[in-house]
This record gives sequence, structure tokens and C-alpha cells, in this order.
Amino acid sequence: MNILAIDTSTDWCGIALVQNGECRYKIEEQIPRKHAEKLPRFYELLKDQTNLDEINLNALAVSIGPGSFTGLRVGLGFTKGLAFAKELPIIPVPTLQIIAANSGLIIDKFTVMMYSHRDIIYYQRFTFSNNQYKPINEEKVGSWNSIEHPESAVHCGCEKLVVNQTYPSVHPSAEMAGLLAEKNFNEWVLENPYTLEPNYISPFELGPIK
Repeated sequence: MNILAIDTSTDWCGIALVQNGECRYKIEEQIPRKHAEKLPRFYELLKDQTNLDEINLNALAVSIGPGSFTGLRVGLGFTKGLAFAKELPIIPVPTLQIIAANSGLIIDKFTVMMYSHRDIIYYQRFTFSNNQYKPINEEKVGSWNSIEHPESAVHCGCEKLVVNQTYPSVHPSAEMAGLLAEKNFNEWVLENPYTLEPNYISPFELGPIK
């Protein structure tokens, strides 16, 4: 299976070609507020390096959120344009699940936290079983001091909020988006994805981690 994956959900911007469970080529860079400028260049470079036009793509994968409002719109807009031009389906991949899988934590339960703005974060609980990272609950949003902080967790972009904790920092990646998209292809693929919108999560969905 051949999947072209895109992630622009945070300050990081990336694109990757995943083929049969392996990443053949990827480009990623931390470029705050430059996704719209850099992503088309990344795509052209990947296309040149992989002879992409000669590869029979099965689908396009994109990190669907939560995350940066502008970044998500840039990534999904670019992906939709490619999907329309190449007549391909889109596989929306949850951003927090990408981070969970990127963490490499081999433990029963842990939390993924992603910075939004001020002291607001997105968060979700995951479990690792049967060699897969699965969500335990829905994505939520809340203030750093209003939620519980379990012993086992990873964060993305929360450096200014992490004081007494020693959580590792993990960012999402296009490579992992592509690998998850391939693994969950039948469950997640959208054959008619043109009305697909990013998962921003309402800022009013506040609550503790359970």
C-alpha cells in the first residue's frame, strides 16, 4: 500500500511517503507560521526524490487535529487539493494518537498533552496493547492547572507549563500519520472527503482526566 501523509498540526510541518509499513522518504521541519509557504515546497521535493508521479497511491493521510487552527487548515486544504486532482480518498488521522504512537511508551496507560494557547492544553488517555496505541477516552481541552497530571504522560509544546513533572516532549509526524493510516485504513478512509473539516475541539469541553 502506498500512502502520502501530511502533518501541519503544530509548529512542525512534515510530509512522508509510506509504502507497505515503511517510510520511504520524509521531510519535516519546525517552522512556526510558515506551513503555507513550506508545505508545497516539501511536496515538490518529495515528488522529485521519489518519482511520485510513477507511484500508484492508494490514499492521502492528514493529521486532522486537534492542533493549530491555521496549521490544520493549511494541511487539510493542501491534502484536499491533491485528493481532488488525483481522485484519491483521504484518511484523517487523530493528532493526539500520532503523538501517542510516536512516544514509543510501552505501558498500560498514559496521557498525551498538547499545548493550545495561554495555559490551555488538549489531552487524551491512551493504552498500549496488542502492539497498538488505542485511545481510552475522547480528546478534551482544559487548563493545565485544572486537570490531573498522572505519573505517565508525554507532552507537545508544553515546556512553559511543565514545572514539577518530567514528561518527555514528543511531536507529531507525517511518517507516523502515514503508518497509522495504513494500519487503520479500512476503519478511517473517506472515499468522498471534500466536506471533511479539522477537529478543533470546542474550547468549552472542560473536564478532568478520568
